[in-house]
Amino acid sequence: MKDFIQPGSSDCIVLTDHTPACETCNNAGKIFSSKTDFLVFNSAVKDQAKKKSSCYYKSFYFFILLMLTIPSIKAQPDLNYAVQANIIYRFTKYIDWPSYNNSGDFVIGVIGNTPLYGELKGFIANKTVGSRKIVLEKMYSSSDTYNCHILFISEEKSKWLTKIAAKTRGSAILIISETSDQALKGSCINFVIVDERLKLEINKSNIEDRDLNIASELLRLGTIVK
Repeated sequence: MKDFIQPGSSDCIVLTDHTPACETCNNAGKIFSSKTDFLVFNSAVKDQAKKKSSCYYKSFYFFILLMLTIPSIKAQPDLNYAVQANIIYRFTKYIDWPSYNNSGDFVIGVIGNTPLYGELKGFIANKTVGSRKIVLEKMYSSSDTYNCHILFISEEKSKWLTKIAAKTRGSAILIISETSDQALKGSCINFVIVDERLKLEINKSNIEDRDLNIASELLRLGTIVK
């Protein structure tokens, strides 16, 4: 395996090559114009990264930064959803749920027919939030209740967002969407494409109204909307 990471600064790692042993790096490398202009942290290089960077926790921050700099490739929608699945999992590191909602399985709900469901199913296999198993469930826009911690609303069901947000008001549920202006209509975090790149719109007030805490590192990665 090549030694393919090097310190880019005191708190980051620059990807200079990718190894066949790392599927994530292989996939990411295919859609970057240059392999030397973005930051990466991946579990496959964890041991190497710890030797070359003094800041282990900040590496998660830069991993998300990596995901947000990936160009949106219309010809590869499944790859885009793979990126979204990765980011949604990383949200569990940067969002704190209240103590009364920290028992049992950690549930991610998905509303609508979307490739994200399959990508999430594969990505979260054998992963946990702390000691809690992550469970993925399909949910429905017309439901009266949503027993989950994260709720993703697909573009095809975006017209239901306002009603779903109202139904879940005050509940410790992080609502994630993928349609323009949804962060102004009740979503907590909204995926948008700006200049062919995946970006985050974050409504901090919506997050706090749901008794959730968001890390400042994540806030700095997105555009704050009110």
